Amino acid sequence: MNIKPLVLVVSLATVAGNAVADGSLQGYYGTLKLLHAEQSARNMDTSSRPGVGSFISGDEKERFFNGAVAAGYQFGNGWRTEGEYVFKKKSEYTSGSSIFTSSFNHHKVDAQRLMLNVFRDYELGYDFSVYGTLGLGIAKVKSDGWQGNPSREYAASTQNNLAYSIGAGVSYAPIERISIDLGYRYVDMGNIESGFNNFNNVRGLKDEQMKARLVSNEFVLGARYLF
Repeated sequence: MNIKPLVLVVSLATVAGNAVADGSLQGYYGTLKLLHAEQSARNMDTSSRPGVGSFISGDEKERFFNGAVAAGYQFGNGWRTEGEYVFKKKSEYTSGSSIFTSSFNHHKVDAQRLMLNVFRDYELGYDFSVYGTLGLGIAKVKSDGWQGNPSREYAASTQNNLAYSIGAGVSYAPIERISIDLGYRYVDMGNIESGFNNFNNVRGLKDEQMKARLVSNEFVLGARYLF
C-alpha cells in the first residue's frame, strides 16, 4: 500500500483537528468523479501452474483513467455518507514460467464496484476543508485470459468480493452548495481467480489457474452538488 500521499493529507487533517465542520448546510448531494488509478495484481505467484519451473513476474500493474458516480447525504455536523458506483474497467496482467519463458499467462480482469463511503470533514477556512474517508462494499470481478497465444484460453470466472477503501483529501467550495474534491485512496478488492485451463497442457490435465489479489491506488477528482 502506497501511504505517502495519504500521510500527507492526513497530516493536514491533524493540523485542522480543532476545526468544526460547517453546521449550516445539510441535505442530499450528488457527485461525479474522475479517477486516475494504478491497479495492481499482487500475489500472482499463487497461481496454479504445476510442474513448469519457477514463477516469473511480468506486468503486475496497469495505470488508467476511470469514472464514478455517487449520491449521499451531508449531515451538517462534519459527517457525510454516500453510495458510490465505480464504472467497469478492463485490465490485463502477465506472468510466466522459468521453463516456458515465451508462454506467458495473460490474466484479463473486468472490475466494477459498489461502495458505501463515510466521510469526516474539517474546515480550514477560506472555503477549504480536509477530509478522511473509509469505504466498504462489493467488487464484481470477471477473470479470464489465455496462455502463450489467444487460442489457449482459461475458463472465465466471476466473483463478488468484499472490498474496502481508506483515503483522505482536500475540498474547496467556490460557491455555496458546490464543492471540488481532490483526494487519494487505497482500495483492496480481494483475491481473484480465473477458471481452469480449457487447453491441453503437457500433463493432459485441467490443473492450471491464474490467481491474484487486486488492489488499486487512486487519485480522485470530484465535483459535488448539495441539493
